[in-house]
Amino acid sequence: MFVGTFKETVDGESRVAISPESCKKLSNLGYTILIEKDAGVNSSFSNLSYESAGAKLIDNKFDIINQVDILLSVTSIPDDKIIEKSKQNLIIVGTFDTYENYKTLQSLAIKKINVISLDLLPRISRAQSMDVLSSQANLAGYKAVILASNLFKKAFPMMMTAAGTIIPAKCLVLGAGVAGLQAIATAKRLGCVVTAFDVRPEVEEQVKSLGAKFIKVDNSDSTVQENSVYAKEMTEEYKLKQKAKIHDSAKDMDIIITTAMIPGKKAPILIENKTIREMKLGSVIIDLAGASGGNTEGVKFGKEIKIDDVVINSPTNLPSLVSFDASSLYSKNIFNFITSFLDDRKSFDINSDDELLTKTIIIKNGVKTENFLKENKNV
Repeated sequence: MFVGTFKETVDGESRVAISPESCKKLSNLGYTILIEKDAGVNSSFSNLSYESAGAKLIDNKFDIINQVDILLSVTSIPDDKIIEKSKQNLIIVGTFDTYENYKTLQSLAIKKINVISLDLLPRISRAQSMDVLSSQANLAGYKAVILASNLFKKAFPMMMTAAGTIIPAKCLVLGAGVAGLQAIATAKRLGCVVTAFDVRPEVEEQVKSLGAKFIKVDNSDSTVQENSVYAKEMTEEYKLKQKAKIHDSAKDMDIIITTAMIPGKKAPILIENKTIREMKLGSVIIDLAGASGGNTEGVKFGKEIKIDDVVINSPTNLPSLVSFDASSLYSKNIFNFITSFLDDRKSFDINSDDELLTKTIIIKNGVKTENFLKENKNV
């Protein structure tokens, strides 16, 4: 069995799907590992580190694709010319955002190729070690606060000096999922006074355990579901109360990190222009929901803008800015996924009826699956 990876081709993508650590683990299982030369350089993994881990370095993608049985990727999708040279029954594993990339992914529905997109992995306890979304969101939450600190023109922590006292910055985190909780923890470590909001009442304890204040909407609406992994779509009455509560808190903040997203829907607008107009000059908003439309009115995904002297930044790929750790975690997630489906001959069992596979495979034996069609109704 041959397993390989290319150097990522998506703009701004510095991660790599196989780290030297996971390379060694795969080699120990008996796989031949093919790595495109310099694939790990942007993640601070040298070519020598891969060779030391048992990999063979290959100069071009064509000499990899015509040998590998499993191709691992972060976000890059092989183009038609490369796929033409691939083996029958090739298995491609990565995070491919089926909705955004459906046209490109359609070209892979040939030659009995199989495509698995781990961003569709069900959020169940058994999948935690494979959960690429959580591992990368964790780093995104951390990096969002670091980015805010670079843009903010004041210090974060309280400082006692002979010239006077510097008061700590106030930070509001909207959404207490994986990214939000890490943002809270990071802001606290940097000395901020932190407040957080989430529509799920059960996360209050987690927020408080990190030393932050939790704000909530008084609500008797039964649609607020406890113990849910994702936020749910709320009633209009709740949304009005929510916006009023957030407005009252946000206008006094120095830093706001927004992370609120609803799967399959446009991100809710939580910070309106009227709130921005009342915020302090030089305040910073980092909107992590930009790809889904953003939580901030007027936000531009991938851009940094100013509205009434408030800086609003919607970064595109924060995990890629800490690519060493992001790649290390991602490659561990993929290794754990692959090794869960090895048969007695250590081949990947593409016909397993395990939900971890059936819910993530978008092309099977060259045919688009229900997962592909469900994620994009235009197909």
